Parts: sequence; structure tokens; C-alpha cells
Amino acid sequence: MTSKNSFNFKIKLNLKCLFVVLVLFILIFLEAIFNGSYMDEILGVVSIAYIIVSARRLQRTDLITIVLLAIVVVIGLVSNMIFRLNTSLFSILVDVLTQVKPIFVFFAAKYFLNTNEKITVANMLVPVAKLFCLITFVCAVVSQFVDIGMTSGEVRYGITVFRFIFEFNHQYTSVYMLVFGVLVSNTSMSEKVRKRYYVIAIISILFAAKSPALIFTVVFVFLYFYFKKHKKLKVWVIILLAIALIFAGTYQINEYLLNDTAPRRVFFEYALKTANDYFPLGSGFATYGSEQASRVYSPLYYQYGFDTMWGLSPDYGVFLNDNYWPTVIGQFGWIGTIFMLAVYVKLFFTFANKKMGNAQKAYLYGAFVQYMVHAIGSAILTSSAGMIGIIAIALFSVTEEKEDSAMKLPRVKIHF
Repeated sequence: MTSKNSFNFKIKLNLKCLFVVLVLFILIFLEAIFNGSYMDEILGVVSIAYIIVSARRLQRTDLITIVLLAIVVVIGLVSNMIFRLNTSLFSILVDVLTQVKPIFVFFAAKYFLNTNEKITVANMLVPVAKLFCLITFVCAVVSQFVDIGMTSGEVRYGITVFRFIFEFNHQYTSVYMLVFGVLVSNTSMSEKVRKRYYVIAIISILFAAKSPALIFTVVFVFLYFYFKKHKKLKVWVIILLAIALIFAGTYQINEYLLNDTAPRRVFFEYALKTANDYFPLGSGFATYGSEQASRVYSPLYYQYGFDTMWGLSPDYGVFLNDNYWPTVIGQFGWIGTIFMLAVYVKLFFTFANKKMGNAQKAYLYGAFVQYMVHAIGSAILTSSAGMIGIIAIALFSVTEEKEDSAMKLPRVKIHF
């Protein structure tokens, strides 16, 4: 490669890396200042366009994933045409975008940068990640004794729930999925320093004191040591982790799923009823659980008496869009749910079989699992905050692509 070509390559690489870093900063800024935005919808549209243009580059397994997702979309649209519970084309199309954007944003982040560039992004974010860990650690500890405006006032497991500068706890946790991804994937930190920041980050995440944070911590810490001696997960390990996760989520299980009067419990029950009543295709897009179903206040909600229930009424419907899997079950029925589960299983295996470091594997398993569980009672996967973590998982999961193997970086230091 000539010096001129080398220079052009570096400029192109750096601009692409800077673009991704800028997008992440904008997402975090909008979460902190405006409590979310339409940035995730914009990313969704751009990602769909990018994947269509880059279709020839996609690996066969990823093409299959997109086909499975397309089947879910077809099921939903057919349901809309048959049952006509929502006849607004705009509302339906917006919900289509909402439901598919997590997958397309993941693939766009995966293919936009090669391995070399992803490592560069991780290295560029190291100073910010370190600063974030130190600041949140100090603020979280102080917040246990002095109210500095960074807690919700809620106490769980004897810990005052910490949310940092964000309005909601899940935003703080999602940003930490990015920060932790940087810690495990960069090549500019020594292993000794890296381990120190693991400890600081884990303690800071634990102060969030809610299921996603606890689930990630349990999975990461356990698998971090497990993968030092074993290459693959065994059945007994998965069972042990499942038991640990149930224990970590005891509060949420009792409050949200076992409590007959809890809005999330009611909403989940009626998702099953909707899947059965509109068997086998579900009720269609923008009819149950989705943001658009909440906006138009689906006729199903009146049918189910939600209009008289706290948290599910037209005047105060905070739980109407506080879910993901119930939306999938209700809107796409049993067949659509099976296909959507297959989509995320395929997504999981895009990084589960990769050869990577112990910490990186533990991080990816932990981040993915906490999002899947969190999605039972939250719209995290389709939210703007969720996009931060989804992009992080995509960026820090593909480390040994065959086409990039010749370009893999050794230890790299980036100075600012």
C-alpha cells in the first residue's frame, strides 16, 4: 500500500469511527437531557436502507435472520387486513418500523465497521469509559448517604436505587452496557488496569439495584471465571445460571408477575388471551402493547376493560407500552412469536460461537440475557435507550471475521 493510499485509508477509517462515536454520544445526550428522542426511529430507517444496499455483504445466517423477521412482518400485516383492529396505514407502518429497528440497527452496526475499526472505536472511547466509571462510582456511593438528586428514592435489597443523571434507571444501565463493552474490547488498557475498572464498573452497576443490572452482574462475574477453564457453556451451567437469575429477579417476579393486580401481570395475561382469540396470527401491528396501540388506544383495551384500570387507562397508560414480549405474543400470535424468538436466537448465535477473550464472551452473554429478560416487562428493545446497548453488542461481538483477520490490530494506544 502506498503512503497516499495508506493516508486515505486512515482518513476513511477515522471518519467512520468518529461517525459511530458521534451517534453514540448523541443518543446518550438525548437520553440524559430530553429523556429519549426520535433518534432511534431515524437510526432504524437509515439502518434498513444501509442493509438493503449492503445485502450482498451479509452472511448467510444473517440473511436467514432477516427472512425470519420478514415473515413476522407479513404475519402482522395479514392480521391487520383480516381483523382490521387498526386501519391507519401510518400507525401500522410506524409500528412495523418500531418492531424491526432493533434487528436492523444491530446488523448495520455489525457491518458498517470492520474488526479493525471496531477496535479503534473501543480505544477511542476508553478515556470516556474510565471517566464514566469513576464518576458514577463516587456518585453512587455518596447517594447512599446523601441525596444528590441521582436516585429515585426507591430502596431495593437495602440499596437506594441509583440512576445517575438519567430520568430512569434503565437508561443508566443501557449506557453501562456500552461502557462495559469498551472495557472488555479495547486494546489500549493493560490487563491489570482493566480488572480494576471491571470492579469499579460492577459495583456501580449493582447500585442500579434492578433486575437488568443484577442479571448482567451475575452472568458476567460467573462466566468471567467459568470461561477461564472452559471453552463452551454446558447444560448444568445454564441451569445454574437460570436459578441464579430467578433469584436475582425475585423482587420483579413477586411484584410484576405473581401479583394478580399488577398492571404488568394483567397485561401479560391478556397478551396470551389476544394470541388465543386471534389464533394463530395475532391481532396485528399497532393493536396490542406497542407504542402506536397506546397512542390510538386500541379497541382491544376497551374490550378488556383496561380503560378503567390504573396504569392502563387512556388518561394514565404508563404501562401500556412498558413491555416487549407481550407485544410480540399479542400482535403476532403464537406463530409470529415462534419466528420472533428464532430471530433473537439466530442473533445470539452470531456472537456466541465466536472465538474471543473470556471477559468479552462473559460481557456479551450478560448484556444479551439482561435485555431479553428486561424485555418481558419493558419496551427496552424498541426504546431509544435500548439502541445504545444494541449497538454496543454489535460493535463488540464480531472480533474475528475471516475477511478482517489480516487487518486485526495488535495492542493500540490512542492519545487525545
